Amino acid sequence: MSAVLATKETIEQASQLLQGGGVVAFPTETVYGLGCDTLNKKAISLVYTLKSRPNNNPLIAHVCNIEDAKNITNGWDSRCDTLANAFWPGPLTIILHRNSSVPKEASGGSNTIAVRCPNHEVAKKLLARFGGPISAPSANISGHTSPTTAAHVRGDFGDELFILDGGPCEKGIESTVISMVGTPTILRLGSITTDDITKLIGEVVIQNSTHQNESPGTSEKHYAPKSRLILQTTDEIQNHQKEKTVFLVIGATPTIGTAVQMPDEPVAYAKYMYAEIRKADAMNPERICVEKPPNTPDWDAVNDRLRRASS
Repeated sequence: MSAVLATKETIEQASQLLQGGGVVAFPTETVYGLGCDTLNKKAISLVYTLKSRPNNNPLIAHVCNIEDAKNITNGWDSRCDTLANAFWPGPLTIILHRNSSVPKEASGGSNTIAVRCPNHEVAKKLLARFGGPISAPSANISGHTSPTTAAHVRGDFGDELFILDGGPCEKGIESTVISMVGTPTILRLGSITTDDITKLIGEVVIQNSTHQNESPGTSEKHYAPKSRLILQTTDEIQNHQKEKTVFLVIGATPTIGTAVQMPDEPVAYAKYMYAEIRKADAMNPERICVEKPPNTPDWDAVNDRLRRASS
């Protein structure tokens, strides 16, 4: 199997693979996901095995709509309605207690489940055709740089996977994750900002985890390339004297190594960040030096990913 263009026929084929307990890589607006039937323990185990993913790192269940989310969760309330009506389909993941129909294996062994409705036509069509929730972490080897194209997925897994190619991901960065169990708590930053959320439901807690919790993507080291990734100030890059270095810069102009100009706006930066890190890594440099983006709220999600990638 290999990457195939997403068509009515290949989406049907992917749905049949999922129904048979198989695994399918598919695009979302954030990153490519490695999908399986949320209710199938063997399929869930296969995803963890393929990714070499720690068993305590939960999966996100992708659904078509709010009603499907309610079917696999307990505790959905008016605040969840407000968030879902505002941001679904889109890059917001909501955590609630899981329904008894959902095996604990789909939640990293916890009593909660992460759920979202993706905003990508291929993902929407696959979910509709499959007829149930599809649990999917990012379609890469655990802890490594996330995939934003079908080629990235194939680079990690070769022809081992059936990959639906839906083009490059629009957002390029994982979803914002908010726990609605008790006090609303943002567990992972994403393109939907804290300010976006507080305008709708009031104040929330922000938990910047450095260990794995009920949200995916919160371990201290994550999103990392094979090459060493270092965050540097503009001055440090200007004075950098080591060769065999790839620089990802916004305003700095290094005098040695290979420089890649990155967007100076956070949404565009996020869209291309993982792809450029992967390109840099493919050059087999001794190090990848990334110019530190601004330390402002609109850059929080990008800075979170870069910090974990450089840990």
